[in-house]
Amino acid sequence: MSKLNTAAAQHGRPVFGIFTTRACVPAAIAWHAACVCIAHRPSPAAAPIRSMHAPAPLTDDAIAFIREQAFLIVATSDDAGNSDCSYRGRHPRADGTPTPLVTCVDARTLVLPDFAGNNLFNTIGNLLVNPAIALLFVDFVRQTTWLVQGRATIDEDAGRFAALWPDARRYVIVDVECAQPRTDATLPPLVLA
Repeated sequence: MSKLNTAAAQHGRPVFGIFTTRACVPAAIAWHAACVCIAHRPSPAAAPIRSMHAPAPLTDDAIAFIREQAFLIVATSDDAGNSDCSYRGRHPRADGTPTPLVTCVDARTLVLPDFAGNNLFNTIGNLLVNPAIALLFVDFVRQTTWLVQGRATIDEDAGRFAALWPDARRYVIVDVECAQPRTDATLPPLVLA
């Protein structure tokens, strides 16, 4: 375990900004494992999204779970199948309260804001050539994940959801094709700091 994570475990300080670890597993390993589990899909541009379960919309339980989460990992790939995973977290409002992570329009539609970032446009660039998207919502306390897979479109109307996300540049609209929980996930015991 790194000195950073050892100190965080002993003193309860944040690791990578949002987690405090209670185990001898660096947060970077959890991050890597989450990215690997959704990023490696063979040729997503040529093949439909595969799932172990029949396509299903978001259930009420899934929507409730998603609304509680502080972050997600979004996975996309370009038209050649080269994947990219990005962390997305809540943004604070002027009064300090957090904005919603996503909004669930209905059982088949999620909206994810896109804020100014590193200006590499990896996620948006990939979605322009390959609309396949996976969103991984992780709850380390409950040892539960929800993997949401679907097709995305980019909505450039920055004012459309301005009441929720005043600083968003655009929105990713996800047409949900499959949502599957995993309540037996073996995750390191991390808690929000």
